[in-house]
Amino acid sequence: MSENNKKNTSESGISIRVIGGVATIIAILLAFFAFARAGNVADAQESFMISEKQYLECSDAIADLQLASDFLTTKARTFVVTGRKECMEAYINEIEVVNRRGKAVEVLRMDLTSEDVTFTELEQALSASNALAKTELAAMHLAADFYGIKDMPAKVADANVSAFRRQEGGKTDYETACDLVLGASYDKTKSSIQASVQASSNALLERLDKDIAEADASMQTLLFQLRVSVALLLCVIMVLVLTLFMYVLKPLGRYVKRINKGEPLDADGAYELHYLANAYNAMYEDNSKRIEQLREFAERDALTGISNKVGYDSFLATHTRNIALLLIDVDNFREYNNVYGHDTGDAVLIKLADALGHAFRSTDFPCRIEGDTFAVVMTNMSTDLRNAIVNKIERVNAMLADDSDDLPLVTLSVGAAFSTEGMSDQDIYHAADDALQAAKLSDSSNIVFYGEGNV
Repeated sequence: MSENNKKNTSESGISIRVIGGVATIIAILLAFFAFARAGNVADAQESFMISEKQYLECSDAIADLQLASDFLTTKARTFVVTGRKECMEAYINEIEVVNRRGKAVEVLRMDLTSEDVTFTELEQALSASNALAKTELAAMHLAADFYGIKDMPAKVADANVSAFRRQEGGKTDYETACDLVLGASYDKTKSSIQASVQASSNALLERLDKDIAEADASMQTLLFQLRVSVALLLCVIMVLVLTLFMYVLKPLGRYVKRINKGEPLDADGAYELHYLANAYNAMYEDNSKRIEQLREFAERDALTGISNKVGYDSFLATHTRNIALLLIDVDNFREYNNVYGHDTGDAVLIKLADALGHAFRSTDFPCRIEGDTFAVVMTNMSTDLRNAIVNKIERVNAMLADDSDDLPLVTLSVGAAFSTEGMSDQDIYHAADDALQAAKLSDSSNIVFYGEGNV
């Protein structure tokens, strides 16, 4: 390990684990607080809605109570004065079927407790109202007798009228009935009942209104606390995200760039990244030494500059599907060397490598396997592209035929094979080699495709 790496062994910087742990604990506490406040808000909202519902129900009940009372008075008086039987029937229907007054009273009783000051006042008013109803029934009974109505409703028929007849001695039933529902005593009693009910109702509505105000204030306070806790939670998350960006993501981005460039890392960011950088740098230095030792086994052919057998094996190990393999030999190259010398032979090999590079595509892979044997691995190929291979070999031959460089003319023998399903790199090599041997023996063509003719 170098002196610089030894100096960097002691890691420094902020620990993202500590920050993450602290931020997580704070976030959890804030989340629990926000969750609790949200529950309290829900409870306060429910309380607010209940109070509001009670307020509306009581308001409606008071209105119904007043309407029912006025309705009964109107019908009783109208029947007494006119004798219209439908008015009496409407009265009875109101108290027995519709019963708005009874339903309103039940609503008010539900929202009042016996401890309320207004509870006793309401009960007394309701007792007086029931007594007034008996007076109205008695008045209608007397009026029905006066008008000669025999089929009176049961409540009217059962009304006690004897006491009223004794009290009003000398008056007719009609006059007595009118006095009962149209007299000053009736109006006074009715006004007193209405005042008591109204006072009791007003007190109840005031209490409910206060409950609504308190519930609303409580809910607003809880909502404020909830907003604050959520805002703090967002701040914690933002701090954590910013810390991760500054001390983890950003340094990691620089690390990736330097690793892609094959460079050592500058320790940066969080404590953990310092440790990672120092460990990587130690391995980087060891690997650099090994790479220096492996460079002598480079994949480039020293003579021609194209890939050699090592490069060929490496490429074909990962490219065995949809390829065409061409094995190329210079005809009678041994005799050629004997006649023109090895320097000229080497020049021919260099010329052939250059011709292969120009004739084939950039995605193809030309290489020198050994001696005068070359190979070209053509990618994305199929048997219907046979003519394309022929054209490229003809182009190579045309380049070799150019004598502007004063090199003697040479010819080539080419064996070609297409990969098939399940073919290994060895299988396709043997197929191309069989085709190459057939090409060397052929008198009619310098290129033979495996699977055609006798191959």
